[in-house]
Amino acid sequence: MMKMKNLYRSSLFNVAMVFSFTMIAVFGCGKGNIPSDHANKNNQKSIGSEKIVVETVTPSLSNFAKELKVVGTVEPLQWVDILPLESGQISQVLVDIGDSVKKGDLLVTLVNPMISREIDALKVEAEAATKQLVRIKEAIATAPGLISASDLDKAEATAARALAALSSGENRLMFLDVRAPISGVISERNVHPGAVVENGLTSPSQTPMLKIVQCANVRVRLPYPERDMRFIFEGADIELSFPDLDRKISSKVSRVAASIDPESRTVDVMIDLDMRDCSIRPGIYVEGALMGGSNDSLMSLPAGVRFIENGLPFASAVIDGVVKKLPLTIHAEDKERIAFTSDGTGLSTEFIITGRNLVSDGETVITRLRK
Repeated sequence: MMKMKNLYRSSLFNVAMVFSFTMIAVFGCGKGNIPSDHANKNNQKSIGSEKIVVETVTPSLSNFAKELKVVGTVEPLQWVDILPLESGQISQVLVDIGDSVKKGDLLVTLVNPMISREIDALKVEAEAATKQLVRIKEAIATAPGLISASDLDKAEATAARALAALSSGENRLMFLDVRAPISGVISERNVHPGAVVENGLTSPSQTPMLKIVQCANVRVRLPYPERDMRFIFEGADIELSFPDLDRKISSKVSRVAASIDPESRTVDVMIDLDMRDCSIRPGIYVEGALMGGSNDSLMSLPAGVRFIENGLPFASAVIDGVVKKLPLTIHAEDKERIAFTSDGTGLSTEFIITGRNLVSDGETVITRLRK
């Protein structure tokens, strides 16, 4: 019986020892795995904090050609408002709108009875003064010393003044015939026979009787935006399109205005055309397409650098290792490159060309410059 009790106690002791070792092993293994999990978490955190590598490019200087299209106006190169040089009543209007005239052609005839009466009086005075001078000269010839030299001088002066006044009056009579000062086409007519008009020299603000425009020489005026000034210069090739005539004319820029319109921010580009057949009339609708080349070199980038947000162009640059979204002003572009300006950038600024979608504004990155 005693042997059985001892054997039972020995078995219980062995079981307790096995259980103790088993628990130690289990807890020991558990404690050994904790550092391993912590290390994995640290490794994952380290991997997540690595900087993204992006490919970048820097700007280069390039010359660009740009097609510039605007709508313009056709103006006469020369025109004149017809005003009379004497007051009078219109007797005849010999031309009408659309008539072609040449320099010196008679346009309008006036009558002024007052001038006619003044001329009659001047003729009498001139004739009397001339006769008086003749008599004095005859007296001097027949009786030397009878008439003094001063009397002769006075008679000669009086006769000269009378003849000058008569000549001036006759010139006024001649001005009653209004003639064309230039060759061209009548574009306006504002008077009819019987109307009274004033002297244009003393009343310049009155409505002109007629207007003559030269259609043989016209000027096309095209207002180009201020931003395109660097592409425009005298002698540049330009194509003028007249849709209403189904006609195109290739020409060159004749001149560029020296100032910019402060309201429209445009500069006028002018093309002078010699159209002897008057086929291009002033006022006709015209479109101008100018192929301008930049006179100076512009900063340019590959077109892939640009992206659009809310209709505006942007690019992502890396400045001091940090991504920064910059607005761009596009001046010109072709299939591969864009000409631009952006505040605070230069030829050494790096712009992201590959990997832009992997980073965000303000993020620190590593750059690899494309060669």
